[in-house]
Amino acid sequence: MRVLIASSNIGVNGAVVYARRILLLLRAAGHDAALACSADSWIGRDLPADVPVLRTDFKRWPFDEGDRVAVWCRRQGINLIHSHLTSSGNFAALLRQRHGIRSVAHLHANHPQLHTGFHDLLVAVSADVARRHRLLPWNWMTEVVTLPNFVDADDFRPSSVGQTDALRAALGVAADVPVVAVVGLISHRKGQDLAVRAFAELRRTRPDAVLAVIGGGMLPAGLPLDGVRLLGHREDVANLLPFASVVVVPSRQEPFGLAAIEAMACEVPVVAFATGGLAEVISGDAGIAVPPGDCFAMAAAIRCLLSDEAVRREQACSGRSAALARYGKEAHLAALVGHFRRVLSQ
Repeated sequence: MRVLIASSNIGVNGAVVYARRILLLLRAAGHDAALACSADSWIGRDLPADVPVLRTDFKRWPFDEGDRVAVWCRRQGINLIHSHLTSSGNFAALLRQRHGIRSVAHLHANHPQLHTGFHDLLVAVSADVARRHRLLPWNWMTEVVTLPNFVDADDFRPSSVGQTDALRAALGVAADVPVVAVVGLISHRKGQDLAVRAFAELRRTRPDAVLAVIGGGMLPAGLPLDGVRLLGHREDVANLLPFASVVVVPSRQEPFGLAAIEAMACEVPVVAFATGGLAEVISGDAGIAVPPGDCFAMAAAIRCLLSDEAVRREQACSGRSAALARYGKEAHLAALVGHFRRVLSQ
């Protein structure tokens, strides 16, 4: 089995981070995995020298590019494409239909995509995503399975005694300052503006707190920004998260919520809007769920955690236990490889 991981996004988001991690995890486990990506894309940077990389723009029309990629796949012995995001999913569907290369599409989003009806298997990151895609008529003849994302507990782990507090060092604040963190590319869907509004409410009683916004992009104008610090895109999130007092996930819509399980694995309590796949992630006391869009409820939950160390520690430990039990990398890899082998045996 030789697999081509195809990711068409140039920048960084949860789907791209997953695709890069699964590429490296497959190779570390001894599987043959190559990467197809756009020129100058984030996912293709700083890879080990032995990773085969195919640069493509994923253009479907005319068929020339697809034919070129199909020839490359035959030469590399690749017999299955594992695609992520819309353009690469469309491209993989074309290669399956035109060249007979088996195709598994990973569903990282809720919105309907026409290409999904033309793959051998659809892998959804949450039960919510799977349910939504099963409703689409063009998917009625395609199998949809649920496989939640994973967290590498070797990378995302609690802080240790004597470890430098990288988060407060980046913020330039004292060791005793409560830091609330929100992680992800700034967007309307990710809801960082709601986190800022919840934090403004929190500051009425906790003026000592700081909100660390970790992720590229700019916040909308007109928000109350007292105590808000923008750290931009960071490659060292695994070093920052363990030192957060609380992590908030304020998404308006969320197929899964990778930032939530990363914080949970770091033994940091999570407060999140109970929406989409994120509601599944924080279920069973893994995190504190608040009604979607309710900034006052989010502020109250954060305030409770900051004011009671015992409650905060209990919630942090509960989250880490859930992350290790539900989202381990070994179990995820075994399940995914099992799906690959099943598709190839059909």
